[in-house]
Amino acid sequence: MVEDRQALRSIAWLEVFPSLRLFSALRLALNFRALVLAAIAIAGTAAGWRVCGAIFADSANPLLEAQISHNDIWPWDLPLPPPPPVGELSSIDTWWRQSPLLMAWSEISRPFRQMYEAPTFSGFAYLLSCGLWSLVVWSFFGGAISRQAAVTIAREENQSWAKLAGFVRSRLGAYFIAPLFPIGGTFLAAALLALLGLAMRSGLGVLAAGVLWPLVLLGGFMMAFLLIGLFFGWPLMWGAISAEGTDSFGALSHSYSYVYQRPLRYLVYAVMAALIGVLGWFLVSLFATWILELTRWAVSWGSGTARVDAVLAREDLGQLGNFGAGLVQFWNNCLKTVAFGFIFSYFWSATTVIYFLLRRLVDATEIDEVFLPEEQELHGLPSLKTGPDGVPAVAEDAEAVGDDS
Repeated sequence: MVEDRQALRSIAWLEVFPSLRLFSALRLALNFRALVLAAIAIAGTAAGWRVCGAIFADSANPLLEAQISHNDIWPWDLPLPPPPPVGELSSIDTWWRQSPLLMAWSEISRPFRQMYEAPTFSGFAYLLSCGLWSLVVWSFFGGAISRQAAVTIAREENQSWAKLAGFVRSRLGAYFIAPLFPIGGTFLAAALLALLGLAMRSGLGVLAAGVLWPLVLLGGFMMAFLLIGLFFGWPLMWGAISAEGTDSFGALSHSYSYVYQRPLRYLVYAVMAALIGVLGWFLVSLFATWILELTRWAVSWGSGTARVDAVLAREDLGQLGNFGAGLVQFWNNCLKTVAFGFIFSYFWSATTVIYFLLRRLVDATEIDEVFLPEEQELHGLPSLKTGPDGVPAVAEDAEAVGDDS
């Protein structure tokens, strides 16, 4: 009896280990379009925060002034972090501080997190305005990066600038409003509890509060549920809108269900993405630093080290020299800003990959499924035309299109 033998020719590793798709976030983040979008966004965020700082400046409030001073920094004024020594790569603190996933998450959400701890109303208003401006900026640019990542993950296609802008513009309100619903819910619950707090100024009010305290705890539970889900799930809202073309309610539903139904798997994906991001940021920061240093070294062969240092330090070099030094600094700042843009392009790319992985796990939706408006129009119902007998029928041009296809 001859046994049937079949050779194992290949293994679909992405099907066996879906989490390996997280490595594709590095490729998506290094896309030139994603880097440019992220660089424009961080510059726009910094500009808006400076305007907010000028509006709410109050020298009598040192805590507020400290917050304004912390936010009043252009991204190119920050030094590129040197690559950590090999011996420090085993330190958890190093991975935490240099993970683009954690850095971007902390930077974008920081005004909203600090808002709940603001001791004064002016500080609260300043942080709220910074948070809303940041949300406006990243609703567009983060939406464009995550949309590009979603289409590439599912179809291995690159969207044109026009298609990206059109998709994000049509759903800009969904990107912006989705994270605000939970915050609004917490404020509403807090306002109701504050009314009870006013009543507690009297003994009768304290007695009433004691009777109603289970309901008060229920209100606290609702606020905790909303904020914890938002705390961990807000990046998934961008992935939901970019992949499904859904509205803000759909984004809320997807993000909260994934966070609360698969918290451990979400944590595993996030940790893996954070570790992978450190490697990417190490290479990007190293590459950008070497570009700046090697350029300076090579140019100094002709001009001399002192002259290059004078140009980079913006010393007085005369009218033409000062203008040229300004151009040199401008291009160096562009390079540094694009390098910092990797932090945010990786964040939106990685969280979009995580969304696809969680969607596959929870909803059993295949990775290659993504919303494409042009396909929705192509596969829609044919147009109808009323015939001479008054009976609706398929229009002739629709039949012709169907025959051609």
